[in-house]
Parts: sequence; C-alpha cells; structure tokens
Amino acid sequence: MGVRRASSDAMISVVAPHLQQPIADFVTKLIARGFQPGDSVSANFYESGYSAAAILLLAAMLESMLQRDRYFLQQSKPDLQISGDSSKYLKETLRYRRHSHVRELSDVRNALAHNHMWKVEYTLPSVGGRAHRRSALVPGSHHLKALPNPNTKIPRTRTVKFNLLPARVDRTDLVKALDVCNHALTYLYRKEQRPIQFLDNTIICGKQRVPFRKLAEILRDELEQVDQQ
Repeated sequence: MGVRRASSDAMISVVAPHLQQPIADFVTKLIARGFQPGDSVSANFYESGYSAAAILLLAAMLESMLQRDRYFLQQSKPDLQISGDSSKYLKETLRYRRHSHVRELSDVRNALAHNHMWKVEYTLPSVGGRAHRRSALVPGSHHLKALPNPNTKIPRTRTVKFNLLPARVDRTDLVKALDVCNHALTYLYRKEQRPIQFLDNTIICGKQRVPFRKLAEILRDELEQVDQQ
C-alpha cells in the first residue's frame, strides 16, 4: 500500500453551494404549512420568518457567485476597474439588462438584515384584521437609495414589486427572489470566467429531488393551487 506524499493545495472559498439545500428546506417548510395570507400590515410570523430567511440566503448565494466571477476576472485582467457592488458589476462589466432586479433584491435583503424601520398607521375595521393607511421610513434607519412613493398604498420596489415593509414579506416575495436569482445566474453562466452549472445542482424539496432552479416553479405552483381554492 503506497503512502501519499505530503503536498499543499489552494482553493477559492465560495459559500453559494452550501446555501442551496437550506433554502430548499425553508421552501419545504412553507409548502408543508400552506399559504396563510396576512393582512395589509404584516404577514404571520411563520410565513414572514421562513420567507425572510430564505430571501437572505438567496441574496448571499447570488453575491457569492458574483464574487467568484469577479475574482477570476481580476486574475485575468488585473488592471481592469471592477465595481464591488453586485448590481453595478452586472450592469457595467457583464452588461446584464436586469441589473435593477438584482439591486431591488439587495434592497429587500438590506430591509430585512438591517431592520429598516417604518412607522405604520392602520385602522381596525369592524370585520376584523387591520387595514393599512400609510407608512413612512424612520429617518436614519434605512439604506435605501430609491425611496417608494410616499402616496403609494403599500411600499414596494419599483420593478419587481418586492414588499419593502419587512413584516409584510411572505412567500410571494420569495418566488420573486428565486426568479431574480435564476435569471441572473443563468445569464452569469453564459458570461462568467469559469462557468459552472450551479442552478442544476440537485436539492431535496419535500420528497422530490430536483435541480435548484426548479424551486421557483414548485413554490409558484403551490401558490396557484391556493388561488384556485
């Protein structure tokens, strides 16, 4: 039996593949419980909590893959000026037309991770629940560059229509986040320095073994079934 000689090696750390199954686990938890819409002020704790956790991991996953690409590009072109901002990198370096969608995903990530604070006014209708009247960001508590229209009924991002009120985030936002990641990473695969079929990695969702890219379809189908009931 031979003895392996001692040697050294190196790798570039990329966290994205480690996040795919945890994201699928959150989706599985949501589907198992069934969609229970909240009122116009907030989603329920279970719905909001699992959806927010999955969105945070999705944003980290996408940034991880972009950071990987940025590293290899800098290795091949050390004099190239490259933005460290994900949406700017997609826009200026990779010429990705939907860069604003990625920026809006970052806005939602920041709203959740940094607990953007809103003052929310609502009424209590006689039929129950709460009805949103108006809401405003507390100055100094947020990182948003593009503020929602103050007269809008429910604060959302401009294009993708993510909820910006952290407590309102639910699985409808998670489906949008999955779509944004799928589209951006599909484009990245065609443009990146060392392409890998990242979205085709197999994950387990409930009793299914599916490619990661299919999570959006699974969750969307579940929402459509709820709408038809």
